Amino acid sequence: MQFARSDYLVGMKALVLLTAMFFAASAMAADAPLDPQSSTLKFTGHAFLHDFHGEAKEFRGVAQIDPARPELVRGARIDIAAAKMTTFEDARDHDMYAWLHVDTIPGIRFELTKVTPLTGDLAHATKEHPASFTVGGTFTLNKVSAPLETKAAAWREGRQLMVEGTATVNTVDHGLPIVQKFFLTVDKNVDVAFHLVFELP
Repeated sequence: MQFARSDYLVGMKALVLLTAMFFAASAMAADAPLDPQSSTLKFTGHAFLHDFHGEAKEFRGVAQIDPARPELVRGARIDIAAAKMTTFEDARDHDMYAWLHVDTIPGIRFELTKVTPLTGDLAHATKEHPASFTVGGTFTLNKVSAPLETKAAAWREGRQLMVEGTATVNTVDHGLPIVQKFFLTVDKNVDVAFHLVFELP
């Protein structure tokens, strides 16, 4: 009789443990891969009397979605191929690649670690009425990481989550020199505009 009771207690403990593991797994974030074909990453550099525009042509990423509230992102990672960025002018691109040391430092990364809702109905947000957030994380450029915080808007379209906004990257914070060529000086700040589309699980 004692043996049967012991087996029963062991079985109950195992059941409780498995149940706890199941709910813990359910509470974990689910991966939502980035759709690079529908996403854009564009940037604008500023120089004396002249702005120039560019675009990242190759990047990938993934977001971690809260299963209970799939419009919320817990975290994300975006990786950009530096050598696949372009300013739509070959000579300028050549200078940019040398400045970024793309031969030895091929990647740029942003890791999102903080999302704070600001306004909007998160469950029913649309492109016309998006939810807004403060987002923060770490931006790594030239192998130097620095905090980056900005605002973003988000909404759902079917099984896709749209996130867009702008951010400013201070290139000096990442150990890159100020670009000076003849009478032209390029500003240390580069403005980035992002439109990211994630496929919800």
